[in-house]
Amino acid sequence: MTPFEDFFCRLTGHLPHPYQATLAELPVGDRLIRVPTGCGKTAAVIGAWLWRRHIDPQRTPTRLVYCLPMRVLVEQTRDLARDWARNSETVTRVYTLMGGEIDEDWEFDPEKPAILVGTQDMLLSRALNRGYAMSRYRWPVHFGLLNNDCLWVCDEVQLMGDGLGTSAQLAAFRERFGTFRNCQTIWMSATINPTMLRTVDMPGAPADFGLREEDFEREDLNRRLTAPKVLQKAPDDCNTAQGLARFLAERHGPGTQTIAVVNTVARARDVFDQLCKLVGNEAPCHLLHSRFRPSEKQLWAELFKSKIPSEGRILIATQVIEAGVDISSSLLITDLAPWSSLAQRFGRCNRAGECETAHVFWIDTRPKVEPYEADELERAAEIVRDLKSASPCDLPERAPDYEPTHVLRKQDLVDLFDTTPDLSGYDLDVSRFIRSEQDRDVLLAWRASEPITKDDAPGRDELCSAPIHEVKAFLLKKAAWTWYALDGKWIPASAEGLRPGMSLILLAKDGGYDVKRGLDLKSAKAVAPAPLSGACEEGNDDDPRTFLRYTQTLAVHSREVRALMQELLDALGLPEYREELLMAALHHDWGKAHPIFQATVSPDGRGTPLAKAETQRKHARKRFRHELASALALLQTRAPDLAAYLVAAHHGKVRLSIRALPDEDKPETAGARFARGIHDGDALPEVQLGDAVKPALALNLEPMLLGQSAAGEPSWMERMLALRDEIGIFRLAYLEALMVAADCRASAEPKEVLSWRTK
Repeated sequence: MTPFEDFFCRLTGHLPHPYQATLAELPVGDRLIRVPTGCGKTAAVIGAWLWRRHIDPQRTPTRLVYCLPMRVLVEQTRDLARDWARNSETVTRVYTLMGGEIDEDWEFDPEKPAILVGTQDMLLSRALNRGYAMSRYRWPVHFGLLNNDCLWVCDEVQLMGDGLGTSAQLAAFRERFGTFRNCQTIWMSATINPTMLRTVDMPGAPADFGLREEDFEREDLNRRLTAPKVLQKAPDDCNTAQGLARFLAERHGPGTQTIAVVNTVARARDVFDQLCKLVGNEAPCHLLHSRFRPSEKQLWAELFKSKIPSEGRILIATQVIEAGVDISSSLLITDLAPWSSLAQRFGRCNRAGECETAHVFWIDTRPKVEPYEADELERAAEIVRDLKSASPCDLPERAPDYEPTHVLRKQDLVDLFDTTPDLSGYDLDVSRFIRSEQDRDVLLAWRASEPITKDDAPGRDELCSAPIHEVKAFLLKKAAWTWYALDGKWIPASAEGLRPGMSLILLAKDGGYDVKRGLDLKSAKAVAPAPLSGACEEGNDDDPRTFLRYTQTLAVHSREVRALMQELLDALGLPEYREELLMAALHHDWGKAHPIFQATVSPDGRGTPLAKAETQRKHARKRFRHELASALALLQTRAPDLAAYLVAAHHGKVRLSIRALPDEDKPETAGARFARGIHDGDALPEVQLGDAVKPALALNLEPMLLGQSAAGEPSWMERMLALRDEIGIFRLAYLEALMVAADCRASAEPKEVLSWRTK
């Protein structure tokens, strides 16, 4: 047994297939993996990354980012990754990023190996600097970490829609703009063609990888590839819910599992309702689709693992079992769908060759095309009409035609680096680069009464994904509320204000959900509550780990953040921009010496300047930002522009531009410059930062103006745009993330404090 085979056995409990072993021995790089369904693609890429981290950590990306098109795939992939990471005996954490369940601690440990498993909505939005369901002020941190030192794995890419083109464009732009360490992408599917990854900025397809000749000599894998599946056209009346239910009831056999896969949630509900009327208690029937709450979906894993009862079991499902779900049947009936989807669905019948014979029926659903295009269905019909077998070895290699509707271009991405909203308060919309229009979802929770406090935020097990267009119609007649982080309160949700990833609370009495049937916004039946677990509101505006209840001097905090930065850089082996990062770490809170801040944290006027205090109060000036004062002070003392930028940006509120907000307190002197609570001429007293003593100075806001100063100095914006273009958007954001990590970790675990709040 080779070292990798021994390693893989510890991970999974069985020997690797030859192609899995070959992949593990290759260096990390952009790849296209084409392997039939059920042949272990997930184990191949996660096992290979864990192995590469074991034998060559310096040249293997620190983070594995596993991107999936559907929530149900995320949950099972996460569980597998956790088992394998634990069995690998490496210190690798596994985190989840999907609507209603977003782990965030990973962002504070950029030097530690981690596996991030998430939906394309959550991951691609963060990779575009517009992270769904998170505070805008932390967008750049995730943007930096997800575009540097990562291996992206885009799985089941045939379901990604416009997100596939975006993933390819991002790969091209990382090559163009540059990243810290490697940042490659693996695209995987049983049905994909290299041409699908050719975009305007990535004209060449990545290396193609698939099964080896030796794989077909392995008995277990060969049994899967040659599993018998008789393919036939279903009767025409299966187009109706009643006809399909009747066909299922007639063909289902005792002690077997039967699966029907239909194209829409509405059709799945109708077939389920009709089938329950026909079979009653003769055979258990289960409905599976994407519009269930996690509290109900969690039961699916146990259902899939459970023994089939003597009377058998019938599953009515949508695309949620189309890919990545390890279930099998002896009878499969499916609506006509694009060929790539059909090939995936066929993989849910006689999956491991466990049946001597099995049957697959396809329903000609034309001319109804929802949610697919008519020409896609026509091409699929042409293929299946001539097939008699759905065995993997008998299926033709036909990749879908693919051309994204919206293509991410260089200027789009450069513009997205700036997180400042326009004068109307709006941001550049990235949803068109992530999913097609009909696939954009919001998350719904049902409560007995209107939410009042922040603690009323929905828990992850309460949230059900729902199409925006359906929720818009619902909101025309019913009420809903969403958390508005800027003002820290719940506000009524409007149809016009919906955006992908946001969470809404609805009233249980208004209906819209059933535990057995899932989402049905036309249902008036009161909704049963879901068990509560872990609130997941859309993030507050500040870094929670920097606002702990203890008292610490400014000198000590500055020294501890610099020491933490030193540890981070040593662990990462990052030689570039080391001096600027250490300088930023030491000076990031220089502006806290400002009298406004000191009056907030030390109202009794104690002599030693503080960085932290046990009691939180509001500043005397609205919108006061100490980090702007820090950055201005650095500029005035001729520090490098990068150090000034990192200091200004470490809370995400001052980055490329310096702008006053409408509700700020204005200076007493008419016409005086002001921005973010800083007034021109404000005095910073002499102060100790770490072991250094910084001189007193008067803050000068002239850099906020466009154009050069009277002394010929460039403006803040001119300096920062030049910095962005020189370092590159990905690398600059990564440096921001390091600054935030050092500050948050030093704040979360201080070594020297004056006192702690006991209650």
